[in-house]
Amino acid sequence: MSSEWTPDLTLNHELLDTQHADLFRCLAQLADCLSGPREAMEKALSELSDSLVTHFASEEQLMAEVLYPERARHKSAHELFMADYLQMRETLGDEGVTPAVDDWVRRRLPEWLRFHISVNDFPLGVFLARRRTQPAAGARMARSGPNRPS
Repeated sequence: MSSEWTPDLTLNHELLDTQHADLFRCLAQLADCLSGPREAMEKALSELSDSLVTHFASEEQLMAEVLYPERARHKSAHELFMADYLQMRETLGDEGVTPAVDDWVRRRLPEWLRFHISVNDFPLGVFLARRRTQPAAGARMARSGPNRPS
């Protein structure tokens, strides 16, 4: 599984698409550093961790702001992923680059990101696109009047 972002992962939401591409960039950088100096690997891992935390926080804030109906389930997916990610980081810190860690970075993480974007983020993108194309409730009421149906 490639650790590269591809156009089929586009949500047509500038912030989320930019962050997703950055996550894949960080992941590819980490994969490239696994067999190099430990300092480079730790720097790449730290950058990936920061990008994950920033992205999940941004996504969760956005979902709360727009009252996305699936936000609890979506946030739960983030939490489960981060628990697994932290376990991988602990294994990496304790044991170094084991075959399991290498597999996690090169296969499992890209698979999870692609799956998450397809299953969780695409519906969010559709929801956000619909909100952008619908007039605000207040604007509809102002046009139709308080006692007229909209």
